[in-house]
Amino acid sequence: MRSMPFICLVVTFILLTQASPADATNDYFLPGDAFFPSKLRLKDLKQHEQGAEPVFNYNYICELAFCGYAGYSQLKLDKQNSELAQNIRKAYSYIRQRQPIRLVPKKVIKNPGTKQGLPNLENFNEINSLSIFFYNADHDWQSWKIAIKYNENWREEMKKFINAGSYCAFVKTTPALNHSQEQGKNVPPLNVELPEEDIKTGKPVDSPLIPKGPLKALILYDDDYKQYYDRRSGKRLLEVTNQGITEYVIQNGRWKLYRQVN
Repeated sequence: MRSMPFICLVVTFILLTQASPADATNDYFLPGDAFFPSKLRLKDLKQHEQGAEPVFNYNYICELAFCGYAGYSQLKLDKQNSELAQNIRKAYSYIRQRQPIRLVPKKVIKNPGTKQGLPNLENFNEINSLSIFFYNADHDWQSWKIAIKYNENWREEMKKFINAGSYCAFVKTTPALNHSQEQGKNVPPLNVELPEEDIKTGKPVDSPLIPKGPLKALILYDDDYKQYYDRRSGKRLLEVTNQGITEYVIQNGRWKLYRQVN
């Protein structure tokens, strides 16, 4: 990454505690979901630069549960999406010029050290990582709602992993949940090849999904998914494809082209 992101070190001490478990299933990507969600962190993107086919981990946002796991936890960008991977790193740097990275130390350290002019990222947690959603390249996201899975068959897919469980939604309001269920048949699922791995009860599949075609990515400026769902005026995002990066903003409930980044 040539351009260096702006960095803000947050000098505070944070007590990290585990979320209280809920009576639910920790579900990752299930076949039929419209997208694969992940998080962008500088440490991971620096590692991605070292490989030709970067792997992204699923962004699970719900409380941890005792009932086990269901779904697929990783997505690999193959060679047909190599330009997309490069543009994602450029998009991260673009946002960081406007929203500096915020780092907190994992523990008290006397000398954080530096790597290539950066703090040693192994010693810090990035607390304002960016949400990214991978969709099919031809997905018309402006006609649908962001962060809605549109998977009407999630119960059947979850039963392949575990007998009972609830679906982790990014927008948890009743209208959003009903919209996802009712419109699922009208939104094509993410087109990926499932890994050839036996499913074990209550366990996720950690071998990566492989796209069957080109993808696109939507990178949000913040994690208020409901405001994106509601199309709150002023919310922005980057659409990233193999061809380039475009910034959009919501005005009067509609997405408008804001800037062609590259």
